[in-house]
Amino acid sequence: MTKQLHLARIMARSVSSRPSFSDTAPSTILDASRDEIIGNTSKNWKRTRLPWNNRKIVNSEGTVFRPTPPLSCYDFNSHSFTTSVENIVSKRKFSNTIRSSNRVRDNDGNSHPSNKNVGKPADTKKEREPNSKPKKVTTLSLASKKRRGQKITMVTAYDYPSAVHVDRAGVDAVLVGDSCAMVELGFETTQPITLDQMIHHCQAVKRGAPNRPLLVGDMPFGSYEFEDCDVALRNAYRMIKEGGMDAVKFEGGSESRAKVVRHVVDGGVAVLGHVGLTPQAISVLGGFRAQGRTAVRARALLDDALRLQEAGAFGIVLECIPANVATAITDALEIPTIGIGAGGGTSGQVLVFHDLLGMLSHPHHEEFVPKFCKQYARVGVDINNGLAQFKKEVEDGAFPGDQYSPYVMTKKEKIMFEDLLKVDAEKRRSKHEEAASKLKQSDEYEQLNLYGDKNGSR
Repeated sequence: MTKQLHLARIMARSVSSRPSFSDTAPSTILDASRDEIIGNTSKNWKRTRLPWNNRKIVNSEGTVFRPTPPLSCYDFNSHSFTTSVENIVSKRKFSNTIRSSNRVRDNDGNSHPSNKNVGKPADTKKEREPNSKPKKVTTLSLASKKRRGQKITMVTAYDYPSAVHVDRAGVDAVLVGDSCAMVELGFETTQPITLDQMIHHCQAVKRGAPNRPLLVGDMPFGSYEFEDCDVALRNAYRMIKEGGMDAVKFEGGSESRAKVVRHVVDGGVAVLGHVGLTPQAISVLGGFRAQGRTAVRARALLDDALRLQEAGAFGIVLECIPANVATAITDALEIPTIGIGAGGGTSGQVLVFHDLLGMLSHPHHEEFVPKFCKQYARVGVDINNGLAQFKKEVEDGAFPGDQYSPYVMTKKEKIMFEDLLKVDAEKRRSKHEEAASKLKQSDEYEQLNLYGDKNGSR
């Protein structure tokens, strides 16, 4: 121990100044001043992690010391004194680096504190990675958007490709509507589509937009109108479990419909209501006609909406009603409203994917495009032009050409293949001529029009 004390004295004298020290040090090193090391050689030193002007060092006998900044250190693992000069230098360099990074110099070369981080909140969370899952839109998300005065976006889609596009566009919700019967399946109304067909399309949409948007499945005509509410609940369960939907939509706001909505919501399924023009009830309405254009009927629509809200619906679609009526209903409800042909006073808007993009340009389809639908593109025109160009290039022999015929044989394999063709070339030629003769006779027979033309005349 005498040698160790002697070494401590030499090391203490070798340091002419006492630079400032950081208030943290390795846990295995006890920092102490020169006088305290010489005056007490106990191995049971203790310390507190405080600034040097408040730090206490206590030995096993309870003696308290208030040290000055350290010049040497005692390592209890090796039972030897170590100099802290290197640590002092490295810490000083690190401290100077930190201070310099937070200062800037003006044109005169004077240094000033940097204010680049002033006013910026501390970011303790990591930035979202590009491939991380987007936040899921829920029924609560839509209600929150209404409270904040933010508009809700919804698009009606029926298949995988359209769902992918809607999801990439960041639309809040996707409605798999029973209008699929008209737009996708070619029916004149929405009534013919079945629950199994709706589930088929819901599954495709779910695969196209699996994570982010709220998915709502339209309950088709004849799947929920029964007096036995359990029928509606069972079919709603199928839309959720088999179709992959987050919620279902019912048309109508009568007392009986509100009873069904309440039963389904109590069963754990979120419900989106629908008042105004309800296409499934065109037999009663007398066709696709605007609703709520009289004061009495407008008030009835408000009552229907309030009834659905009380039953537990998370939102209501308002279709084909006057804008002032839709605004009054929206203001009277706590839940959001989604308008379609109902003006801009609703909480959000919904349009059919094919309609807003102008997917179909056939005159028959254009005749039935709703007046309220704005076309943001003319995709159908481009589709027709592309198909017409394809037909022409095939007929002219321009397609596919060498550019789109990438699969080739080696020169050696080509020669071998030609030799194989020569083996039975004569036999194949005779069969070809025989088949061509039969087909030619068949063509001439049809051209005679023996059974008259299409109009039945001979």
